[in-house]
Amino acid sequence: MQHSQFPSLKEFWFEAKYISSEEAEQLFHALSRCKACLTLEKILIRSLDEGYLVPLNSSHLTPIPHFLCFTQLRTLQLTFYNSCIYLDNDMLLQAISTWPHIRALEIDNSGGYVPCSEISLRGLFTALGLCPQLHRLRVPINLATIDIDPNAEPIQHTSLQSLALQSSEFQTADAETIARIISTWLPCVDQVRNIYGSSWVEVNRHLRSLRAAAAPYVVRRKKRTLE
Repeated sequence: MQHSQFPSLKEFWFEAKYISSEEAEQLFHALSRCKACLTLEKILIRSLDEGYLVPLNSSHLTPIPHFLCFTQLRTLQLTFYNSCIYLDNDMLLQAISTWPHIRALEIDNSGGYVPCSEISLRGLFTALGLCPQLHRLRVPINLATIDIDPNAEPIQHTSLQSLALQSSEFQTADAETIARIISTWLPCVDQVRNIYGSSWVEVNRHLRSLRAAAAPYVVRRKKRTLE
């Protein structure tokens, strides 16, 4: 693949029962060399067998730097149930800055294993501000520290409709704060989907309450606009 030009390649799909970390990195590298930087719009790569456990000393996958050359990217879906994809604030911000047309970014990381992510809430919302067309987002996130003031004036992202955040367990006391942040910054997100951990049940419960409390205000505002 890396010796071919593929000058008009628009979509790349690859699915396997199991890909080792070494094979995955070779695949990422080969794809980045296929000379489709100005045409590739969709990448889907899946390694789906949960029976292969992640070795404790295994290296983290780093696909994002390989894909920065694809400036027309609109959809990136990476599903690795047997490896751990590393992301941090700088890497996410660089990716979003490089993909101005991105509409779906989904990193399904390790099938329930503790995610190896350094993305914080502040890093997440900073990146979201650069991708107004994003509709679906799924990323691992680190909530050990909530680094956004829930009372601060939000910069709302109004196109995002589907949100999934995978994280290790966080303090249940923080669930309401996280729900308030999501409610104010992401007005079109009704719940956090496809997540692991009981703490997220509390986040969604608070989010439903906040949406219900805001509903009468939205109705009144619409009526006033019609008048």
